Amino acid sequence: MYVHVDRFNLAAGSGTGHQEPAVLAASASLPRLPGLAGLLTLRQVAGPTAVRLTWWDTEDDAASLPGLPTGPAGATGLPAALTGETYEVREMLDGPAAGQAPGYARLVYFDGPRAPEQAAAGDMAGQRRIWPAVRDISGLIRICVLRRRDLGSLTVVLATSVAALEATTQAIMATELLPDEDPALLPGPDRVELHQVTGHRLPAATTPAATTPAATTPAATTPAASAAAATGRH
Repeated sequence: MYVHVDRFNLAAGSGTGHQEPAVLAASASLPRLPGLAGLLTLRQVAGPTAVRLTWWDTEDDAASLPGLPTGPAGATGLPAALTGETYEVREMLDGPAAGQAPGYARLVYFDGPRAPEQAAAGDMAGQRRIWPAVRDISGLIRICVLRRRDLGSLTVVLATSVAALEATTQAIMATELLPDEDPALLPGPDRVELHQVTGHRLPAATTPAATTPAATTPAATTPAASAAAATGRH
């Protein structure tokens, strides 16, 4: 499964008050497109960005997503997309609040290219240290790990509230590196964003599967690695 991520600057053009409903209205028609498996729309808290994530059965479907009918300021009420990127879904792991409506999301970006050794170290940290610390946190709905071909990644953490997201971060911060973990291979994220969920139709979670370390197979990951990236700290 693949995810196409579109980011929109709501502060540009004809004004936030007009553009956000326009983005949502344009996204509402997407479920009729063949191959679409899920949809998530977000509005940045204390920021100008809206984000739309769409889940697709194949990479070709994700890459062929038609763009929104953007135009000059005031012409359509729609902002031009800042980025449009396709990621492979590595894991979608449900927490205790699975099935509840998501209220907020944290987006954690690790820009590529990244070395296979870094990806492998993050995967191991998630499996052995991070996931056990967060998997039982009340209000945690889902953690989605998305990875690009250059090993850059985006982790989406969905929760019922900001408090639940903060509890996840605090649990991560309370962990200590294991003796065989190399902090040089575990840099922090390039950016972290807090968003309010404005619309959702999520696909079913994936079942954790055995993987090969990223140092051997660069695209590999573990479900726990999603938790490692989820809080913005390895």
